[in-house]
Amino acid sequence: PEPAGKRPVVVWIHGGAYVTGGGEEAWYDTARLAEEGDVVAVTITHRLGAFGYFSPAPCGVKNPGLEDQLAALAWVQRNIAVFGGDPENVTVFGQSAGGHAIASILGTCERPLFRRAILQSAPVGMTIEQEDAQIRAREFSRALGKPLLAASAEEMLAAQGRVLAAFNRGLAFGPVGVDTLKPAVHPDARLDILITWTRDDAAPFVALKHRGNAYGGPVDKLATRIGTRLHFSGPCRTLAANLQSRHQRVAAYEIAWRPQGCRYGACHCIELPLLLGSRSVWQGAPMLGNAPWTELERFGRQARALWAAFAFSGEFPRPTAWLERRV
Repeated sequence: PEPAGKRPVVVWIHGGAYVTGGGEEAWYDTARLAEEGDVVAVTITHRLGAFGYFSPAPCGVKNPGLEDQLAALAWVQRNIAVFGGDPENVTVFGQSAGGHAIASILGTCERPLFRRAILQSAPVGMTIEQEDAQIRAREFSRALGKPLLAASAEEMLAAQGRVLAAFNRGLAFGPVGVDTLKPAVHPDARLDILITWTRDDAAPFVALKHRGNAYGGPVDKLATRIGTRLHFSGPCRTLAANLQSRHQRVAAYEIAWRPQGCRYGACHCIELPLLLGSRSVWQGAPMLGNAPWTELERFGRQARALWAAFAFSGEFPRPTAWLERRV
């Protein structure tokens, strides 16, 4: 919007298992959210993989990628008023690893630099203890085969790829030594927290195990239900309860939209085309099946309005045909 005024601010932290993605990606474009919701939208890019979470950290800083996110939030506090934003009304929102990153901030900061937060499909039960990080660091060093300071970025990425292949369960890289289920926020912080997951969150991860073969049989559906409960809905409910015990306002929702013609159902990332990006970016995405774009526009306008309303005042979304309250 125009820089005059004092609008709510929304800050997007992208997902990608802490190894892929960036705030400048086209499918994370916040233009529609900013225009329709009359909010100032910020996207950030931060160090990933071995560059952001190698332990011991190359630059001597623990979790440099997480420090990047905190630095971005500090930048927003100092500068967003120039763009018409209200630094006292900041909502940070993120999906998958982006939501996990927000939980990491909640797990390390008593008074985070935001008023509200939206965590979408965050695998908050996945943590990397210092011992696990050291195992990954040794594997990375072996894969690199030379002193870290003598390695090129390309060599570091190649070594990172070998670590990812070796650790194909959970998070190979990410914040180290942070319990994302145990918030450190002070009870007086008075945050508003919105947590969501999708009904079939685990479907793409189950499908990956087929290595190109068909997904959709009874065993797949059972594995999806179990995986969703184990890695997404269950830990998210636990985090919600722990936040409530620290006197924060919390609500949790399940996204139930299953596009017609999509074998993966209401899968991981299904809400992203409703909130971000454009038709030219998302049309043809396999997870959208053959759903008519008019349906995406209808649900998308609802989603963007609900997220913006939360950013304005902390108003929790009213349940809809595709969004069901769980906590």
